[in-house]
Amino acid sequence: MSATVSPRRLPLSAVKAEKSTVYLFLWLLLAIFFEYARPGSFISGINTLRLNSLIPLGLVLACVFAANLRPLSEAWQDPLSKWLLAYFCIIAFGLVHADVTLYAFNVTKLVLGYLLLAFVIVRICTTLDRIRGVFAVLIMAHLFLLAMNPAAILNPEQRNYIVGGSFLGDGNDFSLSICIAAPMAIELALASKSRLLQLFWWGSLLVLCLAVVASQSRGGTLGLIAVGGYLWLRSPRKALTMVLALIAVVAIVSYAPEQYFERMRTITSYHADGSAMGRIAAWKAAIQMFLDHPFWGVGAGMFPVSFGTIYRPAEHMPWLTAHSMYFLVLGELALPGIVALVALIFGNLRANRRAVHAQDVVVNDVRQRPFPKGANRVLYLLSTGMVGFAVSGAFLSVAYYPHIFVLTALMISARCIAAREQDAGEPASGTRPARAARRRA
Repeated sequence: MSATVSPRRLPLSAVKAEKSTVYLFLWLLLAIFFEYARPGSFISGINTLRLNSLIPLGLVLACVFAANLRPLSEAWQDPLSKWLLAYFCIIAFGLVHADVTLYAFNVTKLVLGYLLLAFVIVRICTTLDRIRGVFAVLIMAHLFLLAMNPAAILNPEQRNYIVGGSFLGDGNDFSLSICIAAPMAIELALASKSRLLQLFWWGSLLVLCLAVVASQSRGGTLGLIAVGGYLWLRSPRKALTMVLALIAVVAIVSYAPEQYFERMRTITSYHADGSAMGRIAAWKAAIQMFLDHPFWGVGAGMFPVSFGTIYRPAEHMPWLTAHSMYFLVLGELALPGIVALVALIFGNLRANRRAVHAQDVVVNDVRQRPFPKGANRVLYLLSTGMVGFAVSGAFLSVAYYPHIFVLTALMISARCIAAREQDAGEPASGTRPARAARRRA
């Protein structure tokens, strides 16, 4: 019989290697928390020390020279790692042709930081527990911002900004980020051995969903519906999933104020809503930018300027951004950019599905459980978060936010783990397929 390696019982050398890099993993969690939660906005002295820059930059340098991390050659075998680099290069090309180089430089510098964050995530997250650790910090960052801005959830009758939230400061942006984080809370609840932890993560999921309602974000609501729909569509226990969804809907409807429902009704009556009509004007301008510059666009960071100076349909209109990551990329990065963005979204979904189906045990797991186990479940729920991002992002200019970089890095890491388990002869669930067992007998 051939030897197998259980994902829960790594060789002694692998255990030692993992222990030797624990400090880098904790460093990574700190860097992610600082990026998303921005504690310097609430704690004096942090911004003075420039910890938001020093912590991630120090981590990147440490990961360049550290041993016992995932080799870049392993991650580079994943085609999505190449697409992530290509996306950055397309953004950076704006430095060559943008009318205002400073705007292109600011976007490029920002996105370079997120690319480096993806680099350290791929290098450090070599186990499912580490991926779950990143999930936990992302959720805690959102809960921290809610705790620092209690009106954002305690006063749903009024739309509130998230003070100190940086790229999460707008309620719409915060809601989109929740659509990504919500499936992570499900993974943490299902993976927790402690009943208390399970209750905490399920409670966190409910709080995050209520925060979307309190934001009165139409894009966030549509994203949350897409997340729930994808969970139901992919679940083998659709009746149970539907019951849980109905319970969540009842809780949300009981909490939601009348202002929320009035705002949701404008989705179908968009002609009477000034914000919606502004979006449509911006989208038409993006299409015209693409037609005028089909191969290089107007340059990263240039959409508001180009709209205001060239493409505004009326003089009284303000200078607008695209209010959609797809139209933003279409106008600023043209054909190469939109191809790269779509490849990152749908390429990751396809790669995750292939990674799950590559393991024989998935067929049995899906029939027996609401979710498969191990890396398969992590990939499934990461795909759910990507669906939420793809839907909500259709209404927000989030093309240069960290989400696509962090999600892709986590997916690459999870696919590497799934491939390692498959090569070792053990599926992600830790259950040996009957067919494989017969081969070994």
